[in-house]
Amino acid sequence: MAEPRSAGAPTRVSQARWAGCLAGVVLAAASWGAAALPHPNRHVLWPGVAAWSPSGGSPALATVSVLAMALLVLAWWRLRDADVSVRWWWVTVALWFAPLVAAMPLYSRDLYSYAAQGLLWDQGLSPYEHVVRELDSPWRASTAPTWLDSTTPYGPVWLLLARAVASVSGELWVALLLLRLLAVMGIVVMAWAVPDVAGRLGWSPVRATWLGVAVPLVGAHFVGGAHNDALMVGAVLAGLALALRRRFVLACVVIALGAMVKVTAVIALPFLAILWARHLGAARRAGTDGTAYVRWGDVVRAGALTLLGAGVPMALGGVVTGLGFSWLNPTGTPGKNEQWTSLPTAVGIAVGAVGHVLGHDDWREIGIATARAVALVVLALLLVLVWVAAVKPADSPGADADDPSVASEARLRPVRGIAWAMLAVVSLAPVFLGWYFLWMLPLFAVSLGDLWQARLERPLAVVATVVCFATLPEGYSLGLTTTVVGVPIALVVLVLLLRRGLRTARRTDWRHLLDLDRPLVLRPGSAATTGPASRSR
Repeated sequence: MAEPRSAGAPTRVSQARWAGCLAGVVLAAASWGAAALPHPNRHVLWPGVAAWSPSGGSPALATVSVLAMALLVLAWWRLRDADVSVRWWWVTVALWFAPLVAAMPLYSRDLYSYAAQGLLWDQGLSPYEHVVRELDSPWRASTAPTWLDSTTPYGPVWLLLARAVASVSGELWVALLLLRLLAVMGIVVMAWAVPDVAGRLGWSPVRATWLGVAVPLVGAHFVGGAHNDALMVGAVLAGLALALRRRFVLACVVIALGAMVKVTAVIALPFLAILWARHLGAARRAGTDGTAYVRWGDVVRAGALTLLGAGVPMALGGVVTGLGFSWLNPTGTPGKNEQWTSLPTAVGIAVGAVGHVLGHDDWREIGIATARAVALVVLALLLVLVWVAAVKPADSPGADADDPSVASEARLRPVRGIAWAMLAVVSLAPVFLGWYFLWMLPLFAVSLGDLWQARLERPLAVVATVVCFATLPEGYSLGLTTTVVGVPIALVVLVLLLRRGLRTARRTDWRHLLDLDRPLVLRPGSAATTGPASRSR
């Protein structure tokens, strides 16, 4: 077992590590009475002191689960600045999260629906055309009501895996275990890719691992909940690790496979094209990879190659499996969940509250639908702007284009761009679920750099901490019962975001939007002429 590199405070570091391990063991044990049991409880299982509830589940064990998660979070925070190695963190993550492999599904019932959808296809019914209610199996009774009458939003690779699991699992518990092990495989890939990508981008692999892999949210939702998002995030990070090694074709294939688990991974492909374009431009100029400013010709060429590299495996996935391409346009099932934790949904709920006061109860439905539609338009525009910002240089007056820090920033910006793009998607999506935060957190973790570390690391960690407690162990979201408090908070957050957006818009160089040698956003007081030509004068 690897030990801390520093002799300073070894006891504190060791105590925090083993406290987290104890928390994982206790959480796993308590899950057998407090998590999502095969037969759903008749009512919400709130933490309490009673040994068992007549409606199902143990309130006392639910309380123990919450306390165990609190201990795990505390241990994680105490190790934030620990002088340890990446290998030490790997061992620690294994000690913390391995016990959860033996837990009942935590914080979500999705694991049951994964098994049911896999069995549905194994019985000859396409999950894109049929629903779990049609399943001829006792497994149907364990599926959450949301998924009983909903077609699947997942891709063909995931359905192939779920079908394979269902075909070899005679019992439901075997299927749950095998599906969870698939999620663990995604975490293993993350544990390798996060420090690798961070190191190649000039950032601390240890701090990246602390924020992006060891965060308790990974244990809660990627191990405890066993969400297939773990495979999707792992594929994106592995693709970036390959791209930074200049193995772009393989990177496209890996990210495409991730998209065929969950389509969200396609967001990474346009940013991968930027890395490829920088490589093509540097090769054409016989320069150092990443130092030269890209040209539109390089971008178009790289974009075509990326489209081909990812499009071919995606097309084969739809054709070979016989499932077609419905997965590229997922159903609106998650949108049926109306919680204030989604900004557009919170706006719609606020509109509905005003309508209720005025005697127009129909305003809620109209308000939510309208706010979500507007959010999708805003999201499309934001994604374009984030991509443009990533392909253009940073506003660094006086910096030499051949400076190593400029070269590092050129590689770092596309990776950070994926993180910002994922944040935009999560913020403006019709619904926010706890594990969605892990779409972006590891990507921010690998690309913070010295400047953004001071600004973002602590806020990201605080949000991750809050999200750990936003769902009860059995899977009930507290966003459903905190609307009165949550909607005003969401509106304040929205106002602050709009204010920050307007400030950024005023500093955006709109006149030179398509000039790839100029930054998109200028620093306060910066001159507009910050391209290479002006810097050489």
